[in-house]
Amino acid sequence: MALHSFQVALGLLWLVWAGYWIAAVAYEGATNRTKETERRVGGTGFLFIILLFVMLPPFGDNGVLGVLHFVPPELLKALSLIIVAAGVTLAIWARRHLGTNWSGVPSLKKGHELVTTGPYLAVRHPIYTGIMFGVLGSTLVLGTVGSLAVLILASLVVVVRVRQEEVLMVSQFGEAYEEYRKKTKTIIPWIF
Repeated sequence: MALHSFQVALGLLWLVWAGYWIAAVAYEGATNRTKETERRVGGTGFLFIILLFVMLPPFGDNGVLGVLHFVPPELLKALSLIIVAAGVTLAIWARRHLGTNWSGVPSLKKGHELVTTGPYLAVRHPIYTGIMFGVLGSTLVLGTVGSLAVLILASLVVVVRVRQEEVLMVSQFGEAYEEYRKKTKTIIPWIF
């Protein structure tokens, strides 16, 4: 089965994201060997496998998951690839900007700082924003049941993770975080 150029571009964008994420987690693992770091490496690999086998071609084109729930027009696919590229870029920028404060699971680290600069000026959870835009754009490019399932699952995971992180941040930073919450939206700038 020949892959369409939109599918190839989509796969490459997600490979860039996964490559950066795995390299960042591996670097942290090399400099900070802990059980938590090992769990993060495994979690990142698990995310990549989900993307590879459930959503991206050629695996996501097979069986029930590859059934089209709609046929996206070419213009929508092109615009959606831009959304994916923007989302992947935002997620990488936010992860990089967060530096050593980043954690694969909601947790506080020793010396954890409240970061409100860079992409954190617009939303409190820009990594999730980027990933969700990437998944939404991917769903619009592919139009498959598998991509829709990933969008729904990712949305549920983000809702749970945001709630967990918000509780942690309020407990750690109190009034400073409450003030930050008043100035920024959770996931979508100016909206939510």
